Amino acid sequence: MKAILFFLVFCTCISLRAQRQTDLNTEVWYGLMTSGQIAPNWSLWLDAHHVPELFLIFRSGLTFHTEDQKLAITLGYAQLDLTAPFSDGSLVRPEHRPWGQLVYRLPSKSDFSVSFRYRHDMRYRADLGVSEVMDSFSLNHRMRFNNSLRYNWKNALSPHFNFSNTLFNESLVTIGPSAVDNPFEHRIFMLFSFQKRTVTVSPGYHIRMATPNPEVLRINHGFFLWVTINYQFKNFKRHTLKEFPGDHI
Repeated sequence: MKAILFFLVFCTCISLRAQRQTDLNTEVWYGLMTSGQIAPNWSLWLDAHHVPELFLIFRSGLTFHTEDQKLAITLGYAQLDLTAPFSDGSLVRPEHRPWGQLVYRLPSKSDFSVSFRYRHDMRYRADLGVSEVMDSFSLNHRMRFNNSLRYNWKNALSPHFNFSNTLFNESLVTIGPSAVDNPFEHRIFMLFSFQKRTVTVSPGYHIRMATPNPEVLRINHGFFLWVTINYQFKNFKRHTLKEFPGDHI
């Protein structure tokens, strides 16, 4: 199924490239994600993501997990620094981002699992002048639809750690009320996750395809490295909450 998916994406890119100018760029994505269980059904979310010369984000949130752990609902706030057309890669444009998401995990008794996520970002970004960042801010709403396919190989590689593969697909749609400079983007992530106790190290490869205007197809791609830390403030006997790197993308 993964091979079929990548084939379809490849065909889509070829089709779009025939109709649009293609802007191809490489990037490296770093991430540190943490989740701390603070009550039987509640966890605290703190993480950071950085793509050099593109963005730096610090994100916080509070997550409620249902008793059966099929649903996880998060509300939070993020602070970002973004690049600007005139900044030569310097992160000079601030953004304030209230956000929320809902994750639904399909029940599964096998090593293969599927989850669906919807995230809504309220993006208050500083306005830009010809060569400077303004004091005013404009609002856009960004809707993010994500599905995750995960296979847990357990200790197939080594008895000392757990190994899993995850494939993510995410479509992002941005609307007003302010002018939109990137109305649609699609992202694909392939993770190779190595977990030992509370720490998961996830190297992988990603592709981001965007259409900033009808004449241009922008493709950013490259390696990423994410570290996920799940911890508890105390020993909860009822259950340990489920959270995976894909919840924090």
